[in-house]
Amino acid sequence: MKENIKTQLVPKFDNLVLGAAKMLWKVMKVFDPRPIQEHYAARPSVKNVAISKCFSLNKTDAEQNIARIANMHIGSSTGRGRQGLILRKGLIKVYNAENGKFVMIRAQGVPTQPGEKQIPRDGIALNYDAKKALGIPKNQEEGLQLFIGPANVGDQEYYSMYQDPDASSRTARALGWYLAIGGVVFGLFQMALGLLEGAISMMF
Repeated sequence: MKENIKTQLVPKFDNLVLGAAKMLWKVMKVFDPRPIQEHYAARPSVKNVAISKCFSLNKTDAEQNIARIANMHIGSSTGRGRQGLILRKGLIKVYNAENGKFVMIRAQGVPTQPGEKQIPRDGIALNYDAKKALGIPKNQEEGLQLFIGPANVGDQEYYSMYQDPDASSRTARALGWYLAIGGVVFGLFQMALGLLEGAISMMF
């Protein structure tokens, strides 16, 4: 008899839990931070350099998901000497003024080796995925309206949640955000419930 009751109750309990989780997820999605993050990220960096030429990375660089920019934009790794726009392997934002699209990516200079093609001061080399994210037409290398500059704190957070090539890193950062949002929503729900109970007790 007890086993039959248990067999009947377990599916109902599971459905109740799943329904509550689905409802909570919908509430949390209302507070999804991405639209706000994207609103502030979709603009050029305060400190920026205009870029009109975009080249393709070689196969090795493309797999590393980096951007190559002119060495004059890379600051000295020792902190002395050339200041530059960004430090080596620093996170930059590439903003396309023609369509408002942007991408955050790690930047490096170009090795000064014989036979290695140098990049001009108004040029950048990107892989296929970065070009696609920026909406750069296929095979177009000149006449672009790009701006590059150091990624600020908000840009870095956006990168960590949505553009980091490491999927596990993106998931962990997003989970942290949603747990925080869930905590706030649960706290507000508890507060509203307390106020309602207080109002009812005063009425009766």
